[in-house]
Amino acid sequence: MIARAAKRGHLGPLVQLGPLTLYMFVFFVVPVGIFLLYSFWTVREWDVVRVWNLANYRQVFCSPVYPKLIVRSLSVGAVTAVLSVVVVYPLAYTLAFRLEKYRDLILFLLIVSLFSNYVVRIYAWRSILSSNGLVNYILMGLGLAEGPRSYLMHTPWAVILVLLNVYIPFATLPIFSALLNIESELLDAASDLGAGALRTFWQVTLPLSMPGVVAAGIFIFLLSAGDFVTPELVGGINGMMIGNAVATQFGMVSNWPLGAAMVFSTILVFLLALAALLAARRGARLVRL
Repeated sequence: MIARAAKRGHLGPLVQLGPLTLYMFVFFVVPVGIFLLYSFWTVREWDVVRVWNLANYRQVFCSPVYPKLIVRSLSVGAVTAVLSVVVVYPLAYTLAFRLEKYRDLILFLLIVSLFSNYVVRIYAWRSILSSNGLVNYILMGLGLAEGPRSYLMHTPWAVILVLLNVYIPFATLPIFSALLNIESELLDAASDLGAGALRTFWQVTLPLSMPGVVAAGIFIFLLSAGDFVTPELVGGINGMMIGNAVATQFGMVSNWPLGAAMVFSTILVFLLALAALLAARRGARLVRL
């Protein structure tokens, strides 16, 4: 009986993780695996032919356009993620520690903003940044510009600005949750030990909230680097990203293998850049030691 109970105890975690593992395998691993297989096939006369080769990857990396789009997409994603965290952290901090009275209202407004149409918000920014938009009107009214400035639109920075506005709620909630989970006793203990507000923030609050910061940064990076609607409507040719090229291959051109190769090429470049960054950080630590 004891052995049977022990066996059931060992099987308990497996039974609990079984449905989740099955769900992830069926709806994530299998589709990604099929997607990966497509990247090694080719298209002939609008039909996918199961001929194994690396021609799609060769076309991606040897093209004068696609590598630039990959680098631009990763750069836009990284800049948007960093700016989102920098902009959102003071808001989340104030919401967690200063505005307890209005916390529920502000959270409600943040969540409601997620229900607004994504494309409508992008078109709103188009009207603001366009040649006849609000920004140019203000600049000309203040005498800072003699005529409409076209550089406000169709640039990577215009894409970053719109992405920043669209994804701010997604960055606010993880950071706010991490700050809210910090025990007040730790902050009180730091204060009792003579730490000022700034020192308490740098040595207690910020380190304890880093899981939320990292989660928000990763979330925003993935959403921004893979976006293709915003570059299409705001970025123009100069703000085009790899997502636009992938969408073209899967839609207009119907070259799914090449589109899949673009996706996995982007992932490969990102992983290589991440590995180089981690290696550089490790080397810097060894030098300091």
